[in-house]
Amino acid sequence: MYRQINVGVMGQLNIRIDDDLKEAFIKKAKENNSSATELLIEYMKYYLASPQKSEFHKIEELERRLVLVEQALGELAA
Repeated sequence: MYRQINVGVMGQLNIRIDDDLKEAFIKKAKENNSSATELLIEYMKYYLASPQKSEFHKIEELERRLVLVEQALGELAA
């Protein structure tokens, strides 16, 4: 499901977050038999494997889908 990323050297990523958010995240991870690190790495892999669309392309796609819905509703009403 995810792209394989070869890791030769392990690095660190330091971020600043609210203490309450950090503690709640770590607590929930432990409750689910995981760790904050494992969850963040999994999310990073998922994010990298997912195609990213610009806001413009998202809106354009939604407009196309809306047209199809409106057409289908029009056919049902007829």
